[in-house]
Amino acid sequence: MHVVLHLVFLCLYAGLATGLAVYGPQWLPWLDQITAYIFGALALLGGGLLHEIYARTGRETYHAQQLLSLGYDIDDQREETENLRREVESLREALDSAVKAGNLGPNGRTIEEVMAEVKVLKTLVPRLDPKSPGQVVNDAAMPPMAGDMDAERILDVVRASLRDDRVDLVLQPIVSLPQRKRRFYECFSRLRTSDGAMILPQQYVALAERAGLITAIDNMLLFRCVQLVRRVHRKKENVDFFCNISPHTLADADFFGDFVEFLESNEELAPHLVFEFSQMDFARWSEAGAAMLDRLAYLGCRFSLDRIIDLNLDPQALADRQIRFVKIEIDRLLSGTQLDQGLLRALRRHRIDLIVEKIEDENRLIELLDYEIDFGQGYLFGAPRLARPAA
Repeated sequence: MHVVLHLVFLCLYAGLATGLAVYGPQWLPWLDQITAYIFGALALLGGGLLHEIYARTGRETYHAQQLLSLGYDIDDQREETENLRREVESLREALDSAVKAGNLGPNGRTIEEVMAEVKVLKTLVPRLDPKSPGQVVNDAAMPPMAGDMDAERILDVVRASLRDDRVDLVLQPIVSLPQRKRRFYECFSRLRTSDGAMILPQQYVALAERAGLITAIDNMLLFRCVQLVRRVHRKKENVDFFCNISPHTLADADFFGDFVEFLESNEELAPHLVFEFSQMDFARWSEAGAAMLDRLAYLGCRFSLDRIIDLNLDPQALADRQIRFVKIEIDRLLSGTQLDQGLLRALRRHRIDLIVEKIEDENRLIELLDYEIDFGQGYLFGAPRLARPAA
């Protein structure tokens, strides 16, 4: 309790006690002076006792809140430690596969020697510190782009980025139209060189796939996205997150099975996650992959289809597979100045929201405003930005 409140309460009951003792006989003619003194003393004693009870209750409430907050911190630390274990395990498996395939270079190094260099372990200590800031939606400028590099150099950067924990989480907003209110963020991964420059997925994905390292990158992105969701919604911020699922991640039965089990034990996170995959990948999911997606849908996760090549969509089939969003590039969606109204109506009937992406300027947006588009994404509404720890 604030010291000013203590003084106010003290003055109130002390004043009442003094008034009873001094002016009691005047207020109550039947009250003699001795009895007035007794009543004044009782009022002072009773006021003091009530003051102490109130103060003690306030202290106990404060301590209870502190204990509850500490419990949350402990839960977060336990989760962060488990997530770290999963990340390191995914790295171990991916690097082990690369060693077996001969992709980690000469010298016959063992997986134990490689894992000794995985400096991502250094993040365990600050994550166990209750004062350490968590990942939040806190924009930071993107680092400069790396210069031209050949395939061998890019692959070296990929390996070093995994070893040195230089896999960044990048966010781009998705806004409601026409209000332009931020409703979602899409999560991407970016890798950094030793001097801080950034390389893009189109530079490294194909190489990482052939080297058996893409699963480690995808898995780290997926878990960091989930960690971000927990941090943001602990702060009661009303925003959800899109996170890509690649065929490599979905095909990794061990990792993805563990990931689904993790969400099953943290069901409050599921409604805030939208898993995204391409139209081509959606058409060729295996039965095992489809079963995993069904488990995610049961938990409350939603799905989005992007990289649309063929606009002859079947909204009923999409809805049956729990697709709730379709992302289409503005240039592909618009034919001249006419939008496919039949497609819009069909999507709405099946409660599938349309996200038009790569809207880069006001003129392109104006072409859409008459068509009641649900959401937009592009540099007009916000460029991709690094998600940085809160200060």
